Amino acid sequence: MLWGIVISCNDDDNLPKISPKDSGEWTDSRDNTTYGWIRLGNLDWMTSNLKYGSPYYGNPRSVVSWYAYFDFESDYKKYGNLYTWEEALEVCPEGWRLPTDEDWQNLEIALGMSTKEVGEEGWRGNHQATLLRQGTEGLGMALQICGCACLTGPYSPSLYLNSVEESGYYWTATEKKNNGLEETTVYFRKLFYSYSTVYRGTTPLDKLMRIRCVRDAQNN
Repeated sequence: MLWGIVISCNDDDNLPKISPKDSGEWTDSRDNTTYGWIRLGNLDWMTSNLKYGSPYYGNPRSVVSWYAYFDFESDYKKYGNLYTWEEALEVCPEGWRLPTDEDWQNLEIALGMSTKEVGEEGWRGNHQATLLRQGTEGLGMALQICGCACLTGPYSPSLYLNSVEESGYYWTATEKKNNGLEETTVYFRKLFYSYSTVYRGTTPLDKLMRIRCVRDAQNN
């Protein structure tokens, strides 16, 4: 596969330096929010989390956090909105979509993860999370360590916001086949603030996560 990226050695930290084929900005006409994007392979990835929709802290659902004096409005401005999986499937702007598990796997392979590891669950790879966290000084993806929210637990029916600045959780569009079990589980990705590996796993639909939208590469 020709990914259209430039890979060279980075002597400073022994990481490969990967440059996207193209980059730019795109404005969501629904709310006039502008997002950066980078082109990796045949997909354009947004470089910040989607914000569209009423902020979760303004929804009728109340939100609590284990952080004292947590500023929910600042969290939304910095990390974007939180979505149920059903919302995530529908909320990306026209022309964009929620990335599948396969989209994430292709991205991880492009960043040097082996084809054997990429299909495994748990923590995989070696430096891919470090690259995915890079901003304009590197890859440009700027994946954030932005937490998630739980719909069940000790604070139910309130949302319990946790792991902000500790782990970043991102939905994929892919369900896992559960061999006839009734409960739906979905693949997601997680980054831990100090790990260089990427977690691939599944979860039931009792959480809210952030999302990155993708689109087929455009002809410029």
